[in-house]
Amino acid sequence: MQPVCDRRCPWCGQPLALVWVHGHGQCVRCGTNLEECCRGETAEVASASAAAPAHRPSPARPWERG
Repeated sequence: MQPVCDRRCPWCGQPLALVWVHGHGQCVRCGTNLEECCRGETAEVASASAAAPAHRPSPARPWERG
């Protein structure tokens, strides 16, 4: 009987080991994309008043200096 955690790549059948490349997880052996870059996840954002840093004016660009 195989343990429950013995996951295998559905493409090549090898024990599953992922490598993360450009935000997606792919099988180490065959390179098949198994974990997509974005599956609808969203970041939790704090309220604007609590998370906003103090406003600093951006430095003037050399061609805008007068």
